[in-house]
Amino acid sequence: MARGGINKALVTRAHQAVLARGENPSIDAIRIELGNTGSKSTIHRYLKELEEEASTRLDDEALLSQPIKDLIARLASRLQEEAHGIVEESKSRYEHQIKELSDRCTALTQEAGQLGDQQKVLESRLDETSAQLAAKSAACDALDKQLNEAGQREASTTALLKEKQAHIESLEEKHRHSREALEHYRESVKEQRDQDQRRHEQQIQQLQAEIRTLNQTISVKQGDLTQLNKDNARLVSELGAARKATQDLESKLNRTDAKLEDANKQLQTQTTDLQQYADSAQRQASQIDELTQRLESAQSKVQDFTVS
Repeated sequence: MARGGINKALVTRAHQAVLARGENPSIDAIRIELGNTGSKSTIHRYLKELEEEASTRLDDEALLSQPIKDLIARLASRLQEEAHGIVEESKSRYEHQIKELSDRCTALTQEAGQLGDQQKVLESRLDETSAQLAAKSAACDALDKQLNEAGQREASTTALLKEKQAHIESLEEKHRHSREALEHYRESVKEQRDQDQRRHEQQIQQLQAEIRTLNQTISVKQGDLTQLNKDNARLVSELGAARKATQDLESKLNRTDAKLEDANKQLQTQTTDLQQYADSAQRQASQIDELTQRLESAQSKVQDFTVS
């Protein structure tokens, strides 16, 4: 079944139209006449059927008129000429193609030889490249191994750095607490020092007041001691006079008992008074020594507080 909407009748009309124009009814000419429709195989099949029908009709010359016979003769002659021209052209083209192919074959043979040499060089280079590639592959494997080891070391180093960072942060936290404790200790020490300073100043003031009081007491006691010394000197003088009087009385003892008895009484009285004054002077001296020791102790404390 014909494709593209053509049939045998259409092909027949196109064939006759081409023949009427005096052109060769080739497949391409018929297809152009049909408006470039239909497949070449279908057109060739219809043309073959038309040729078979024409050959069947040409066998019976009685059925053909003379003009048709002349036309057929001209067409046959034209076909032979065109066929001969086509054959000659094809032969010339074929010989030219053979020469080109021969030259091309020679060139290809030479090129094949060159390519063979190049192939050998390339194979040698390929062997060298393969060796280099193997070396590079081994180097790459070594580098991969080194990279893996470096990655492991980096991971270990990273973990160690994190641990060190945590330790540093812990130390910084401890240092901060220590600094705060130190500041608190300094403040407490300063406060304690201020309190001690105030207490020392108060104690110094108290000791200075006691020293002033002791100095006043010592002055009074020294006045009393001076008076006692004067009284003692007076009593000693009186005792000397009494002894002298006693001696005088002793010399006069034989002369008068009454005078001696009076003198003895007077001597006993004076001796008692002298003993009383001596005891009082001794007590005053003890008090002065005690006050002197207290004064020296107070002065020592004042010096200690002043130095500290």
